[in-house]
Amino acid sequence: MDRDLYASALHNAGFATTVDESVDSAAGALQTAELPDVIVLELRPEPIAAWSFVERQRVAAPDVPFVILTSMIRPDRAYRLRAQALGCAAFVAKPCSLPLLVDVVSRVRQGTRGLEISRYDV
Repeated sequence: MDRDLYASALHNAGFATTVDESVDSAAGALQTAELPDVIVLELRPEPIAAWSFVERQRVAAPDVPFVILTSMIRPDRAYRLRAQALGCAAFVAKPCSLPLLVDVVSRVRQGTRGLEISRYDV
């Protein structure tokens, strides 16, 4: 349900959005469609498949930035560090307000990289 809210907020902000039910369907869609400006990806419910998708897309379309938007927050920062190592443009912890997500995606689309957004950060 939150995926639809986030997609709706991005759509209302003027972004063309596509929502896929799984990582596999997203990967298939990217092979037949024009590449997006930004990919927003949730790690759940399949974190291993999601990370594998990022790795494959980094090779297939290295210029398309990723925004990881997830509730999978670890105290050891493992997922943030993995996102950074894979060249993701932003790591955003959920819950995330709709205006904040729109702002992050806008900034990434304009070239900003290395964003980490979390209300849990100290």
